[in-house]
Amino acid sequence: MAYNRKQAKDICNKTEYTLFESSLKGEVEKLPQARVQSGIKRARTLRDKYRDLHKRQRLATRDRTGTKKGVKPGTNQRTEQKAKLFAEVLARFEKQLKVLKAAAAADAKSGSKKTASKKKAGKKKAASKKTAARKSTTKKSASKKTAAKKTAAKKTASKKTAAKRTAAKKTPAKKAAAPEKDAAKVAKKVTKKAAKKTPSRAVKKKVASQASAFVSEQAAAASQQQRAQNIRSKAVMGHKSAATKRNQAKRDGGKKK
Repeated sequence: MAYNRKQAKDICNKTEYTLFESSLKGEVEKLPQARVQSGIKRARTLRDKYRDLHKRQRLATRDRTGTKKGVKPGTNQRTEQKAKLFAEVLARFEKQLKVLKAAAAADAKSGSKKTASKKKAGKKKAASKKTAARKSTTKKSASKKTAAKKTAAKKTASKKTAAKRTAAKKTPAKKAAAPEKDAAKVAKKVTKKAAKKTPSRAVKKKVASQASAFVSEQAAAASQQQRAQNIRSKAVMGHKSAATKRNQAKRDGGKKK
């Protein structure tokens, strides 16, 4: 059974009782790890001191009394109690040290996790910054390309408008020259037609001779046709007169009979 405050106060001096009291439940949890470690060291020293003292006292009693165990009622009891008391104090301090170390290990793990999460967050931030920088550069390059395209389009449009203007200036001159050319062409055509309409004398003579020959040929054909008609009409008339004479003869012969 563990020693209580009253028992410890009866066998310990003031320094030893203070160490005992700091190891009790409700007090040892308040101590930091350094104080716990120093309490372990002091409690181990006192435990070993009183163990060795009790051993020496028991040997001395055995030599003095001649007993085998060297134990006599009422002798060396206080030293033995102190050795047991500080063994209990040492056990409580060591238990609390284990608790503190476990808590520190848990904190270290959580801290490592936090640092890992912080590193991940830092990497994510760096990656996001890089992506943002890339996006900004791509946007800038795209804006530059679009601006260059717009300027090129404006330049081409201005060149086209200038070319149209120059062409428009040149076309009236061409149009003005075109009527003159058309007039010259028309004049040439008129002169050609007039030349065709007013043939030369030789041509006129040829045309007149061709016309006279054509007229003589037409007259010859007409005279031949008229002659053939006259011959046919004479034959028809002769045939008719002969027929009338035969008919008359037939009538006359009938009357005589």
